[in-house]
Amino acid sequence: MKIASIDCGTNSFHLMIGQISAQGQVEVIDRQKDMVRLGDSTFQSGVIAPESFARAAEALRGFRRLCDTHQVDALLAVATSAAREADNGGEFVRAMRDETGIDLHVITGDEEARLIYLGARSVLPLGNRRALLFDIGGGSVEIMVCDARELYFQRSLKLGVLRLLQSFSLEQPTIDERAQLAEFCHRALEKIAAPIQRIGFDFVAISAGTGRALAELCSPTVQRPDATGDKSKTERSKLVRFSDIYALEQRLFAMSPAERQRMPGLDPRRADSILPGVVLVRSLLEVFHADEYVLCEAGLREGLIFDYAQKNRPDIQLSDEFPDLRRRSVVSLMRRCQAREQHAQHVGRLALDLFRGLRPLHGLANSEGELLEFAALLHDIGFYIAASKHHKHAQYLVENVGLSGFTVEEIKILAQCVRYHRKATPKDTHEGFTQLGEPQRRKVRLLASILRVADGLDRTNRQIIQAVRVRIQSKDIELTLAAPLGSDLELELWSARRKADLMEEVFRRKVRFTTTHLPPGTSDSDPTTLREESWQPASARSRDHDS
Repeated sequence: MKIASIDCGTNSFHLMIGQISAQGQVEVIDRQKDMVRLGDSTFQSGVIAPESFARAAEALRGFRRLCDTHQVDALLAVATSAAREADNGGEFVRAMRDETGIDLHVITGDEEARLIYLGARSVLPLGNRRALLFDIGGGSVEIMVCDARELYFQRSLKLGVLRLLQSFSLEQPTIDERAQLAEFCHRALEKIAAPIQRIGFDFVAISAGTGRALAELCSPTVQRPDATGDKSKTERSKLVRFSDIYALEQRLFAMSPAERQRMPGLDPRRADSILPGVVLVRSLLEVFHADEYVLCEAGLREGLIFDYAQKNRPDIQLSDEFPDLRRRSVVSLMRRCQAREQHAQHVGRLALDLFRGLRPLHGLANSEGELLEFAALLHDIGFYIAASKHHKHAQYLVENVGLSGFTVEEIKILAQCVRYHRKATPKDTHEGFTQLGEPQRRKVRLLASILRVADGLDRTNRQIIQAVRVRIQSKDIELTLAAPLGSDLELELWSARRKADLMEEVFRRKVRFTTTHLPPGTSDSDPTTLREESWQPASARSRDHDS
């Protein structure tokens, strides 16, 4: 049986024709793609423009001719973000049916994620592993946690590259405009990070055109499947490293629009949307502490065919869900010790802002950022024993409660980080610190220096400071703090300034603070231009208020 599937996406339209066997196996026999950019006007005007109608009809007529040539038995066609959000989405569906004979079904974000999962699991190296899968479209990003048997989590976020392109000024972006885009992506992704981290995953995978385009720019040897669907040619060079994405981002933002149009390996039609695309991919790898992603060469169109095949064979037995062991162990200890969870989580978020911003100086892997976040969650658990010397009590608890899923070395690093979140900085005379090797001691000094400042920035436990932006200069590190207009930051700034001693020592730069005010009613993920002003320290205080 020959089945054709059509994915009418916000950026591109895709056709896939497959042969389904009696056992439900699918062999791909043809593919076609046309970059229609249906969402070019949708997210600004709220409607699909007439010229987009024309491009879509032309693409679908070509798809229809190919389907007729292959004499397909069934044709499945869906439309996604742009069509479901446009005020004239119904008119668009009727026009396509009248002009091409193709009946489009507008699907929800949840249904889109489910179908993408069905397609992706046919090509991802899952085995007994669990994947965090992102499908980056023009209007939305579908996010899934899945293994070979089950889809554990699914969410659709309005973070598509065309939507971001229209929300931010990226023609000739400044450093601040680029930082605002990254902050917006971080905050949007962090809002759904908690349930994903509780479930856990083993690797990150990215499907759809943006993930493939970035992979090809980072590594020209990345290959796509041939027309027969033979994946033997795609098993090599599928991993895309974070370091390559980070370097590519620097290159792309240093180019003029004309230079990006001529960039080898980049489709000129993606020359504008590649900018929000690379920032989005960089951000998602940072938020989920991943140092690489697997390029997934299947998605919605494959999922449509596999869904059709699956409905004609017995359902697959689903296994029970198992949360991520490491994060569960950390959160369990934090709660057993009755730590201030909101404060701990907020310190972790600010610490990750600092970790990402200081990357050019520390050079640590994203996985070390996860250790930093765990240290932030545990830094105050020593209060369970006593307020006095609670940093040392926290060290003892981390070393002795038996955290699960961590190596002995990781436990030692975590313990030392919480030990040095306040009071004395690491010294060669400190017993636990000297027992570490030199690479581990350097890691502790770096992570603890960040944790100290992050903890100081929530001194009042009111989560006033919502984000930290880092600007590195030859002799200074400037930390710009985002807070609602009219906020009293005096105690936070005083505390962070006192706790910046280790950061200044480690990075050999003076730490300076400025503030950025969020306009009233503006969330920290709103891409609004913010106002900055310098901060002058209040009068010195004698008491140590460090938490």
